Amino acid sequence: MTIEDLLRGEEGAILDEATRAVADLEHYRRDGAQATRGRLELLHRHLVDAVLSRDLNVLRAHVTRMAHERFAGGFDVTEVQAAFSALEDAIWSKALSRLPPDERAWGLSLVGTVLAQGRSTLARTFESLAPRAPEPCVDLAPLFLGADAVRTSRSVEELVFPV
Repeated sequence: MTIEDLLRGEEGAILDEATRAVADLEHYRRDGAQATRGRLELLHRHLVDAVLSRDLNVLRAHVTRMAHERFAGGFDVTEVQAAFSALEDAIWSKALSRLPPDERAWGLSLVGTVLAQGRSTLARTFESLAPRAPEPCVDLAPLFLGADAVRTSRSVEELVFPV
C-alpha cells in the first residue's frame, strides 16, 4: 500500500477522525458537523490531488480562498490551523497502522510537505487580512546552544530587554 492508496482508500475514516477532533472548536461547533466535514473533505481532496500531482498551486489557491472565508466568518487562524492538524493527525494514525515501514517515511513526508505549504499560505493570508501588522518578534534562537539558527550580528547584551 502507498500513501496515495491510503489517502483514497481510508478517506472516510480519516475524515471521521478529523471531524471529531475539531468538533469542539468554537466556529466549527457553531457551523455544525456536516459543514465541518465538508470543509475537511475539500481540504483532503486538495491534499490528495497535490500529493498525486506534486503540484501545490490548486491547494494554495484553495487555502487562500478558505482563509478569506474563515477570516470573514470570524475564525481565528488557530482554529483553522487546528483543522489542518486534525487532518494530518488522522492521516498519521492510519499510516502508522496501514503503511509498510519503507512507505511510511516517504508518504508522511509528502503529506507533511503539502500541509506545511498550506499552513504557510493560510498564515500569510490571515496576516494580510489583519487590520494591523503583528508586532515584530526577535529570533532568539542564537542564544540557545543546539539551535539551528544563523548567528545574529547583535551581541547578547543588545538582545536583552531591560526590566
